Amino acid sequence: MTLIGIVGLAALWAVVLLALGKRRLQAQATGVAAAWSRVQASLERRHELGRQMVASAARPDDPPVYALHDVLTQAEFVSGFAMKARTENQLSRGLRDALAVGGDERFAEAVTALPAAFEAMQNAATDYNAQVRDYNAALDRQSFVSRFFRYEPREEFCLEAVEEEKR
Repeated sequence: MTLIGIVGLAALWAVVLLALGKRRLQAQATGVAAAWSRVQASLERRHELGRQMVASAARPDDPPVYALHDVLTQAEFVSGFAMKARTENQLSRGLRDALAVGGDERFAEAVTALPAAFEAMQNAATDYNAQVRDYNAALDRQSFVSRFFRYEPREEFCLEAVEEEKR
């Protein structure tokens, strides 16, 4: 075999390895994106319940209801994982505090639905974080491919457990 043939075969092999590595990383990135979509859907469901509580509170001018309204507004516009997690943790505390205000039957319906929404949110966040850990590990294992195609590590989405919300 000639030197040109050997170099050509090595180059072809490198291209195949790069293509396969990119395909694996892209599949994992797609899984992370799908998991994040589930997190966002569960967060939006909880936001809807919070808005329902604000709209049907017995005393809408009570400080816990005002605070809940404010944090719901923040949650709509915040970006970045750290800020989003901090806002969602504030929302958990706001929902817990607003429970004491009470309200009409729509308020009671929202309160009844909160534990399931909170559990769905926690499950979605746990799934997302597992996907992120797998993805980041794959980036480490395929560091050349990830650097070549500019894949970046992802952050986990960390939420505090608020026991009072699970009533």
